[in-house]
Formats: sequence, structure tokens, C-alpha cells
Amino acid sequence: MIYLCEDEIGYDAAEIGFPAVDGCRAVVLATSNGLFGYHIRGTLRENKKIAFAGFVNRNPLGITKKALYAASSQAGPVFYAEIRELARTLGYNGTIFWATLAANTSSYVNFVGVNHNTCIITSRAWNAPVDNVVGNKTPYVPANRATAIGAPRNEMFANVNPAGLTAVYPAPI
Repeated sequence: MIYLCEDEIGYDAAEIGFPAVDGCRAVVLATSNGLFGYHIRGTLRENKKIAFAGFVNRNPLGITKKALYAASSQAGPVFYAEIRELARTLGYNGTIFWATLAANTSSYVNFVGVNHNTCIITSRAWNAPVDNVVGNKTPYVPANRATAIGAPRNEMFANVNPAGLTAVYPAPI
């Protein structure tokens, strides 16, 4: 399990969590060897797309890209086009799925890989006073993660309580 904060890119064989997704996009590429995630903050500029594609393509295991997912409270043609551009940069030609999250609130979003082929997506409201606390964090360790832009954080999430997660059903775009 890995948790990705804003601007972080990461890999886990089975599960990725995204704390505090508000206007951001939680993106997961399901592959034959696990999940690659990106917590996109702001506009998805070329340098961010290249950073994510580079992280995926440098994976030493070799991968077959199976499905691409995005989850956000924002949706629509502009955001769909952004994810399609990311798919092109990744060299991914399959179906892209969009999960629309609750509006006007920050969410914790969790992706669980299923048979290295697809994902189950769940979410709940992000509760900063409970979730964003010292006990849920640990010093930053760069294993299986990178920062798309800027310097790495001093801390990373090591735990987020899954209580209250409910299924989110993505639709193809």
C-alpha cells in the first residue's frame, strides 16, 4: 500500500490511496505488474505527463498496460481531454475510466488492483482533523515514489483509516 499526496507519483503491486483529493485528479494505471498512480494537482502540463510516463516506463519489471482510471470531483470535456493526453504520453491505447467524486468536498480515494487487470475504487470524505495527523505520517522514503514537480515532502502518509469507504463506479470516457 502506498499513499500519494499532491504531485506525487508512485507504484504498488496491489493498492494506492490518495489523501485529500479535491480539485485534484487521482490517476491510476493498472498493469500486469501492479498499479502506478499520480496525484495530479493543477493543470497537467507536458513536464508532468513526461514525469509520470518516465516513472512508469523505467519500471524494471516490464509491464503490459491494462486500464487507466481517473477520479475527481471535477469532470467534463476539459478534464477528459487531459487524461486522454496523458494516455497518449504513456503509450496507452485502451479504455479510460472516470470516477466522479462528491462535489464541494475533499475526498480520500482508494484503488485496489484486481488480478493485475482492473481496479476497485472506493472513496469517503477527507476529514483533515482526523486524517491529516502526525500518527498517520512517517518520514519521507523515496522507495516506489517520486515527485512530478518540486522537492519531495518531509513526510508521507503511512496510514489512512479506511472506515467509511464506499464504492465509486467509474464510466468509460
